[in-house]
This record gives sequence, structure tokens and C-alpha cells, in this order.
Amino acid sequence: MKRTWIVLALLVGCATTSAGAVGWKLDPAGSEFRFTATFENAPAAGVFRKFDASVQFAPDDATRSRIDVVIAVPSADMSSAEINDAIRGPDWFDAARFPVAEFHSKDVRSLGGNRYLAVGTLRVKDTTKPLEVPFTWTPEGNVATMDGKLTIDRGAFGVGLGEWRSTKVVGANVDLRFSLRLRKGG
Repeated sequence: MKRTWIVLALLVGCATTSAGAVGWKLDPAGSEFRFTATFENAPAAGVFRKFDASVQFAPDDATRSRIDVVIAVPSADMSSAEINDAIRGPDWFDAARFPVAEFHSKDVRSLGGNRYLAVGTLRVKDTTKPLEVPFTWTPEGNVATMDGKLTIDRGAFGVGLGEWRSTKVVGANVDLRFSLRLRKGG
């Protein structure tokens, strides 16, 4: 009976992997996820200290790929305890109620060379919106690097409420930049 459960678990695990795509596991020590907002027209940089990625990737047929990223919202760090407390609060990320932000790809497309586009959804707080994430894929043996950058509108996700809804002090756009170091076999 125990062997039957093990076989079923293996079959389910194989069925959830995109056919022909290789599994990759995040190396947190070699990865980063940064964001830059604007405060009074000056860059205001931060980083998410905790996040994870599940990547099934087939560079020769990107349509068989899948990318899932989960970000621990309370790990947002803008190098100031006061600002960190504020952005975790209800007017910004509301981290107590919405502790994670998630991206799930529905499609991955090759753009030529080592450039790709992940098309999916981003959920921040209680809002889910379609999102296209351009990235490059650089493999080196059993390690690969996935780099990308994009801009999102914070207001579209309800980030910045009350007096912060206005974009006069804190700009509407937030630039996201990531570099994920991945190890084959995830």
C-alpha cells in the first residue's frame, strides 16, 4: 500500500511538470528582486529580501515552460525602519492581510536569442492583473540566470491609498528588476 502512494505521488509530480521542460530551483543567495519608486521625483530604491521561484523551462520550445514567483511582502526593505513599517501598512502593501504577491505565467514566448516573454498574472493585495514579463535566460551547465525588468502602475494594484493615492509625492510607476540564479533539478 505504501508503495502505491509513492508511485501515485511521483505520477502526480510528473504530470504537473510541463512536458519536456527542465525544472529549476531558486538559489536565494545568488538572486535578487529590486524595486524603485519615485519620491518627490527622486529614485527611492528597495529590495524584497524573501521570494521563491518555481521554473520549468524549455528554451527550445518556450511554450512548454512555466514560471511561478512568490514574494514575501513583509520582506520589502527600503533601508529605513520607519519607511519599512509604513510600506507594510494598510495604505501600501497591507502585509498583515496580504503577506504574498504572486506571478504565474500562462504562456512563455521566445523573442529570439536568449530573450523571452512570460505572459501571466500578477496578484498584489486582492488585485490580479495580466502582466508581461520580459527576461533573458543565460544557462551555464547546471546553473542558469534569469534577468528581467519591467514597470508596473502601483495604483492598479491598490498600493498607495488614502493620502498616498495621489502621484504628486510618490510616482505612479514602480520599476521592478530581478536576477534569479537557478539550479537545474528543481
